[in-house]
Amino acid sequence: MAEIITITDRSEIKEIARLADVVWHECYKGIISDAQIDYMVNNFQSESAMLSLFDAGAEFYALKEDGKTCGYIVLEKEKGALFLSKLYLHSSIRGKGYGSLALSFVKKRAAELNYSSVYLHVNKYNQRAIAAYLANGFEKECPLDTDIGGGFAMEDYIMRAKV
Repeated sequence: MAEIITITDRSEIKEIARLADVVWHECYKGIISDAQIDYMVNNFQSESAMLSLFDAGAEFYALKEDGKTCGYIVLEKEKGALFLSKLYLHSSIRGKGYGSLALSFVKKRAAELNYSSVYLHVNKYNQRAIAAYLANGFEKECPLDTDIGGGFAMEDYIMRAKV
């Protein structure tokens, strides 16, 4: 069974960033170009990008199975709703119910922080993730297309769940 561990030290972010590089190349292959995957990992999932979020107060969690980090969650406290900034699982643990475990944890954390909802951005073409979010009580709100620089854009849906 997996456990979710709070990351409290900046030194732990390096392991999360290494995992992010692997997971992003698994997860987005065939959804976005390899060049965009590399760009997004370097700009949004790298150690320095994650340290900036950590230092700004984002909450980081590692999902561990048998002591090995195999997923991660990043939550950002915003006015009005908790933003699920990152939730990624290594392919070796997908299909074990850990995504649902993580989403349940996120909703519980939102309630502890007195939020009434959690929202996230999901790639419009990531059907597996969309199905998982829908199965866990999230609803599509609206599309969101964002220019992220480097000639790339994110084509997402905003999804939200009540807590």
